Amino acid sequence: MKSTPVKIGDLGELRQGLTLNRYLDSAGPVMRVLQVANLSGVEVAPSDGDRMEQLDLKRIKAYTAQPNQILISLRGSSLKAAVVPDGLRDAVISSSLTILEVRPELADPRFLAGLFSSEAMQAQVAPLFTGLTVQGIPLHRFKDIQIQLPPLAVQRDYAAAFQAAADYRETVEKVIALRSESLSARLTAFIVKERG
Repeated sequence: MKSTPVKIGDLGELRQGLTLNRYLDSAGPVMRVLQVANLSGVEVAPSDGDRMEQLDLKRIKAYTAQPNQILISLRGSSLKAAVVPDGLRDAVISSSLTILEVRPELADPRFLAGLFSSEAMQAQVAPLFTGLTVQGIPLHRFKDIQIQLPPLAVQRDYAAAFQAAADYRETVEKVIALRSESLSARLTAFIVKERG
């Protein structure tokens, strides 16, 4: 397995998400606003609590979520990344995220999202986080980070492993939530209710 050194900036187009205030339009369609909270796992995870805004669709087209884009959070104290899945519609990418449109002949988006979110990458980029009030990695510094890129077949194997781990984690979290709910319900029998 031969890996090739490559700068992140050479993997495809990198750009900052949209500053929404400039594009609000009361006559525009309602769009889901993707933010850091949506980056939980290999794929972007929309939720019922997502911010929704009416926006000028003609002016924000370059910032609408497209399948296989990688959304990356360069702000905070750790790097987070997830891939826009097929079927995610009417969503726009906020300025809290960076968009990477990967050149498909070079890299598998799910491999990169898993790599970017890995503990090994966190350790590598930790010294790059700067800022007094809001920590983050400047986009120009992120573009210059060099990684070793294995052949596409190997990347796809890793991508499948990252997805399997994310699916397992989601299943375990659901089981924990159900057991916690069940335990809480059973514990109510031991609580004496005050009569007032």
